[in-house]
Amino acid sequence: MATLLYPDFLENHETFDAVQMMWQEWFDTLALENHFSYKPYINMYLRNGEKDRDGNPIFSALVEELNRGVRIIQDDQVKGTDLFISGWLDDIELEEEKTPLDELVIPLILSEETKVIAEELIYAWLVEQVDKESMQELLHKKAILIAE
Repeated sequence: MATLLYPDFLENHETFDAVQMMWQEWFDTLALENHFSYKPYINMYLRNGEKDRDGNPIFSALVEELNRGVRIIQDDQVKGTDLFISGWLDDIELEEEKTPLDELVIPLILSEETKVIAEELIYAWLVEQVDKESMQELLHKKAILIAE
């Protein structure tokens, strides 16, 4: 049984904001310790100005000097499944006529266990700067698709 973190993030705006702050503080520390900067690259606001709190993404970070990004998608707990993390690499075009961004996408049900795995994946992608093939292997190795 996983130790879920912030299980009411979809129902409670304060909890959702706390999850975002948790990831931001972790990224701030990672960036400071490893001498890079980042910024969000996915708009988190609806047309009416309200924050979009559906969990996709819960957090995004673009490291321009590496042309790499990370998008974290937090899923709600599915009945019978409380331990889930996956991931894939994507190329997304943020601006026309610019090199597409190499993006690491991590969907998860947030728990103590999946947070540690997500941090390991992000560290490999941004700090160790592993190549795409090695990252795909690591994603395959670390994925927990279904656990009861």
